[in-house]
Amino acid sequence: MDLKGALELATDLLPEFFLFLGVDFFVALSLLTCLMDHFNRTVPYLYEAAAIFGYVNMLMSREFLSTFGEYMRFSYCFLYLALALANIVGINAYLLVSKKMWSVAKIFASSVTFPTILISAFFFSLYGKDVSYILTAALLSSAMVLGVGIAFLVVPEKMKHWLGRR
Repeated sequence: MDLKGALELATDLLPEFFLFLGVDFFVALSLLTCLMDHFNRTVPYLYEAAAIFGYVNMLMSREFLSTFGEYMRFSYCFLYLALALANIVGINAYLLVSKKMWSVAKIFASSVTFPTILISAFFFSLYGKDVSYILTAALLSSAMVLGVGIAFLVVPEKMKHWLGRR
């Protein structure tokens, strides 16, 4: 299968894919907040409840699949994904502003926040029927530039030492 055929298969995403992506993000947030000692004990359970709400939403939408059009299904699925992404950004802001942990917030931003937003933007760009190669190339190039920039933010001394050594 060539690249064009693979991209044609990838563009046949259903709107519920964004709901599953949001559920995955909430489950990951539940795990991360459970492992980190910076959060209250009830926070992971709230994220698990949000993930269960996503599964319930999926079961309910299956019953009303013929009633709802694709636009309505996309609207509530994308709203759920946007809610998951807002929670990820909110945790990053909480670590930065409330806990005053700049280094932990930078690590969380580079390892969790940035990749989840990038993955969501990539699949959102693939959802349209016309795959834009320019948009995909711009997304990947901006991801590489931003990744290098985040690497300089997270460990600036080691990067400066590594670049100076060459």
